[in-house]
Amino acid sequence: MTSQVGIKGLKLSCKIGVDTGEDLFERVIRVDVKARLKEDYKGDISSTVSYSEIAKKIRENVEGKEFKLIEDVAITVAKTVSSFATVSSVSVKVIKYAVPAGADYAYFVYSVVKP
Repeated sequence: MTSQVGIKGLKLSCKIGVDTGEDLFERVIRVDVKARLKEDYKGDISSTVSYSEIAKKIRENVEGKEFKLIEDVAITVAKTVSSFATVSSVSVKVIKYAVPAGADYAYFVYSVVKP
């Protein structure tokens, strides 16, 4: 059996963009995280990881920061979550809702898996 923990839709604000103007304002993004644990849950916190601690560390490394691409955000989040001792691998999805005016799509998505 393989144990995983996850957070869906973590709301964060940061600057993302390479175009003039796009990188001037903080944007709201959403992040989904799935962390595979090194061992199965054994009835105590030492065999898992705190959801609130994951969210806190992600916020520290993303909120108020500047990124060129959502890919950079995803990699930052993956490195952050994989730094927890009980995590063996992590999957991250970043959703950016700020799209160009007149676009016929709702958002951008980038996913990364860090073994």
